[in-house]
Amino acid sequence: MSMLATFISAEAVNDWHDAARVVLGTPTNPTAAPVAAVGIRSGTQARWRVDLFASVGYSCFQDVRGIGELVYIGYGEQVAVFSPRNGELVSHSLDGYFGQLFTAIDLESPELGSSVLVASASELLRFDGTGRLLWRMSELGIDGVVVHRVQDGRIFGDAEWDPPGGWKPFRLHLDSGEACPD
Repeated sequence: MSMLATFISAEAVNDWHDAARVVLGTPTNPTAAPVAAVGIRSGTQARWRVDLFASVGYSCFQDVRGIGELVYIGYGEQVAVFSPRNGELVSHSLDGYFGQLFTAIDLESPELGSSVLVASASELLRFDGTGRLLWRMSELGIDGVVVHRVQDGRIFGDAEWDPPGGWKPFRLHLDSGEACPD
């Protein structure tokens, strides 16, 4: 059965009232409204709604992806992995804003397999196909991390150190996240 995950507009949230509700972040009070929501469909049926509250932080970037049997949600200063199979949501705080999700399809890299790379303002994280965090490499930059490719067991990217435009390249080992020698 196919699974589709997408951000829901504020106007469409009520259409998801029958879906099982999961919360990411802490509501400021019992009547607080979420700042965003993600809807997850199984086939054509609305199955789950993940409500995101202001405590997850803010970012001008957001992304949601169904990868295998998991849903990755990048928003604010968090990345969360939701398992529709058991209804479990695991959230990871980021050092700064969420930037981007990278998959094997995005990078045209079979080496990445079913794992996912997550970029924040200053770090890169790698999750395996079960949603488990494998490693986190911090202090790659201060205002953006971008991955260009994964090749020969290495991750090639750029990180911004001196905004605007002060990008510097980096290379990391795919397996460990450690820096590769030049």
